[in-house]
Parts: sequence; C-alpha cells; structure tokens
Amino acid sequence: MATLTTDALVNRLIDRGRERWKSLVGFALVGGVVGVAGSFLVTPLFEASAAFQAEPTSNSQLQSSLAGLASQLGGLPLGGSTVNAQFFADLLPSDAVLGRVISDTFPYKGGRATLEQVYRLSGKPSPLKEYILANRLRRVISSTVNTRTNMVRFSVEAPAPDLAKALAEDLVSALNEVNIELRQARASAEQSFTADRAEAARRELSGAEQALTRFYQRNRSISGAPALATEERRLMRNVDMAQQVFTQLRIQQEQAAVQAVRNTPAISVVDPPMLPVRKSSPKRKVAALLGIFAGLCLGGLKLMLEPDRLAG
Repeated sequence: MATLTTDALVNRLIDRGRERWKSLVGFALVGGVVGVAGSFLVTPLFEASAAFQAEPTSNSQLQSSLAGLASQLGGLPLGGSTVNAQFFADLLPSDAVLGRVISDTFPYKGGRATLEQVYRLSGKPSPLKEYILANRLRRVISSTVNTRTNMVRFSVEAPAPDLAKALAEDLVSALNEVNIELRQARASAEQSFTADRAEAARRELSGAEQALTRFYQRNRSISGAPALATEERRLMRNVDMAQQVFTQLRIQQEQAAVQAVRNTPAISVVDPPMLPVRKSSPKRKVAALLGIFAGLCLGGLKLMLEPDRLAG
C-alpha cells in the first residue's frame, strides 16, 4: 500500500508539474541566473601545471656488491634504494616542502608579496598562519603519477596568473631541496653505520690473518697430515670471508660518503610551468547548471508543499 501511495504521489506531482511547467521553468531560470551571478562574487583562480620525471637513485654496482652480505651479516640494512615517482608525489604537499614555499615571496599585483599577504593572514599568530597556509596550499595542489615512466604531473591554483606560475616553480625547487637534504641525511647516517661495521670487520680480518699466521708458524710442513690440511683450509676460509666482508663494507662506506655530499637533483623538469591565460575557476557553465538544478528542486519542493491542490 505504501508503494502505491508513493507511486500515486509521484504521478500527481508529475501531473502537477505538467500543469505548472512555466513555474518550474521560471524557477530553473532564476536558479541559473543566481548561479552565474554568484560565480562573479567568487575569487577567480588560475591554474599552472608542470611535469617532472623522477630519476632512479639506486646503484646497481652497489646492489650487486652487497648481494652476498645479507646472509653473511644477518640482514645488514645497507644498499642503494630506488626513489620512485610516487615518493615525490607524496613529498610535494608535505610540511617540509610547503614550509619553504610559505616563507618565500612571489609576484603579485605588480609587486612582491608573501602568501600571508596574498591571503590576508598578516594579523594572525605565526603558528596559526603557517597551519592555515599549508592547508590552503594542499587544497589547491593536485598531482598524478605515471609509474611506468616515473613521471609526476602536478598543478597549483592561485588568485593571479603570475602567482600560480611562481608557486609551481617554487614547489619544484623546494621539492628538490628537501629531497637532497633527506638523501644526504640518510647517506650520512649510513656512512656512520658502515664506518663502525667496517672497523669491526677490519678487526675480524686482522684476527683471522693472525690465526693463519700462527698456524704456519707452528706447522712448517703439513704434507701427509690430513688434520692439519683441514685446519689450514678452515683458517683460509675465515680469512677469505673476513676479507670479502671488509671489502664490501668499505665499498658501501665510500659510496655513502659520496652520497652524503652529493647535491645533484633527482628530478628532471619535463614541462616547466607556463603562465595561465584562462581562469580555472569558477566555471560559470557549471555554476549555471547547478543553479538550474537547484531551481528545479525548489520548484518541485513548492509543488510538494501544495497537498491541498494535489488532493483536489
């Protein structure tokens, strides 16, 4: 019965809408006009986009040289790591990157201005300003990642064309600076760790060599003595293994030392930011369609609020 009642109500509303179609059209037109008029009251935004490719930072020679160390040293946490495009896409809206952007000045209305001046936040406390600005930037930054080509394409919106372009350029620069600092800090920590392990390996190698030397001093000839020959092979294996471990750790230590001071960019800009020539928002066509839809909804609601006429 409830379904029949609902169907009957819908049918009556449809009939009433046919009778009052001019009223519904009027509501739709008013809604469209209001939507377009409201779009003129919204601050226009301009979008600047750029694309860069993440260059892999892994070292194949290092990985091959450390391949035998994992089993020997019980899962030693060493080796080159590959930084993919998703890493840079996630790093782009981070506080480390946005903090650098917030502290810069940008071209705006014929002069230079900070973002707190652009968004009129000069009167607020400093921590609150940084929090608000970081959140605003996150909302206007969008990115897509192509994992096959290691390509990242991102865009940023701002209330002026030159500001949008400068923000995109500054984001790429800040992203590169933060990545270099992270890479150098990681390499410095790895260098310190491998230096300690290399020193311990050097002592182990020295001990193995001394044990082999003492063996030869005690045994001038081992021919015809199977037990001595077996002991000699065991001591030589210890020296060879200790030598390999020490050599591998020294390779890792030297490469970490190079990475700790390396400041070459890990990203290559493929499409630099261009000055936007059209507004990205508000989209007046969308605003008009939304206004028309809202007008139709209001018109339908008005019909629903006339049960006395529908009942007749």
